[in-house]
Amino acid sequence: MNYLLILFLFCAAQTQAGTPSYAGFRASRILNSYPNRVFPTPQYWSSTAKQIAQKFPGSQPAGIWIVSLYIDKGITQCNFPSGGISLPNVNFISTDQNETYLKHFDTTGIKVWLQIEPGNAEIDTLISIVLNRYKHHPSVIGFGIDVEWYRNNAKVPDSLAQRWDEKVRAIDSSYTLFLKHYAQSWMPPKYRGKILFVDDSQNFNFAQNPFNAMVSEFKSWAGKFSPNASAFQFGYAADSVWWKNFSDPMKTIGDALSANISTLSALFWVDFTIIKVFPPTAVRRENTVPVIFSLEQNFPNPFNPATTIQYSLSRNSRSDGSEKRIPVTLTVYNSLGQKAAELVNEMQEEGTYSVSFNASSLPSGMYFYRLEAGRNSETKKLLFIK
Repeated sequence: MNYLLILFLFCAAQTQAGTPSYAGFRASRILNSYPNRVFPTPQYWSSTAKQIAQKFPGSQPAGIWIVSLYIDKGITQCNFPSGGISLPNVNFISTDQNETYLKHFDTTGIKVWLQIEPGNAEIDTLISIVLNRYKHHPSVIGFGIDVEWYRNNAKVPDSLAQRWDEKVRAIDSSYTLFLKHYAQSWMPPKYRGKILFVDDSQNFNFAQNPFNAMVSEFKSWAGKFSPNASAFQFGYAADSVWWKNFSDPMKTIGDALSANISTLSALFWVDFTIIKVFPPTAVRRENTVPVIFSLEQNFPNPFNPATTIQYSLSRNSRSDGSEKRIPVTLTVYNSLGQKAAELVNEMQEEGTYSVSFNASSLPSGMYFYRLEAGRNSETKKLLFIK
């Protein structure tokens, strides 16, 4: 009888647990997070999302995809072109750094929220620009606002939360707005709507048991915003002193949150340490996914002295479209058309590649880099300023 009672209580506890609907990564182009400052490939992110989701049966592979980073003095920089518009407190870059990835996520079943670090920018306008630019992607399921970077860490009033929530859902009624912070008091006091509340608290080393302290704080967060769903970002370096001792830190932390939070919606491992926990060598090649030939704008640009160039090769780069390996050259030329550096000269398979270029031995100035892959070629400019 005692055994049956224990089994009953265990099953009841499992029923009450909050199995996450989504599990995966948070990704930003803060390049210090990645080896050699090279942003990982689409295949890496989709494979990692699937690895994480598999740890929580019933969860869908997902991610938070950051499309604007706060720079300074109230300015945020979007990682896509302006489309000819000019906005106060918003910078744009000349190439789109999201399309290749979102197309890949479309075909691999990854769902993402597009997040901004708004600074002093007009959030209503950014919601419209970002979602209308990318809403054709089935991988996109919502929009996120990092409140830590909102108007010098200002609190969100109910009126704005409601306006943003309604604006996101007016673009697509299935979309979800999320608001992220580590402090409950920065969230709207009363308005809830359909908002997903995201907590990214870190550095629990003040506690005798940091793991329990994290679970307790996250549970308090979820209770504050119940019955709305909550999501959590974790894996920060500040807490690695204790989570690195877990054989599977993502699952250990995720299972504890699932067991304690009935309104749990999503779990995300953050970009700052994701390569350590899910190294790129674990990525399996997804040959069934079509890759589009493209040459991305180098980043950063202007640069000093190093920059990264990313490109993608498609199988149909070969004239007959039948060979997997493609002859590839990536060459840098100066403004006179003279070869300044040869970065790639080899046979490569279809896929996405990143190459570092260090120009420390060259004079400052405008350069051109040209990718030739079978029957395809493309050239772009880069600016080196010492």
